This record gives sequence, C-alpha cells and structure tokens, in this order.
Amino acid sequence: MTVKIVLLDPGDQGLIDIDWADVLLGATTLSSVLHTVPSPLTKLNEATNAGTGHSQVKVSGALHGAIYMIEAAATLANGETINRQIPARGWNS
Repeated sequence: MTVKIVLLDPGDQGLIDIDWADVLLGATTLSSVLHTVPSPLTKLNEATNAGTGHSQVKVSGALHGAIYMIEAAATLANGETINRQIPARGWNS
C-alpha cells in the first residue's frame, strides 16, 4: 500500500478514497469499513464498495496547515479486521 497525504480545502468537502486491493487475496471481499475522523473534521458520509474493493469517506472542517489522521477499520468477508491510517492536511490552494 502506498500512502499519500490527502489535501483538504478548508472551505470545502473532501472525498477520501481508500483502495483495499492489497489485502483482498483470492475470493476475499470487503464486508464493511468504519472511518473515524478527528476533531474538528466532520464525517459527512461513508461508503464501502465490496465489488471494487474501495471505501470512501467525505469530510469537512479542515483547518489550513493542520495535519489529521483518518482511521479506517475494514472487516473482510472472512472475518479478518484490517486497520489503516490515512494522513490528511488542511490546505488552501
């Protein structure tokens, strides 16, 4: 897995897409993913797509220059749980 810092515009909503393909071996699929965002970020929506092996979380409320760690806990169809942290930074471009 390659981790990139996600840039979030403080005046907008940001959609973060997470690719879980590297842990989906054989016929294993995603069952669900729970995304946790730190304050002052607000989680607006989240979705898990078992067919594509991706999850998404939409957030708002970033502050310019602040760094955040988005937590993602995936439950696989075989019952295994995988945790990831996705770094994000508030940035006015």
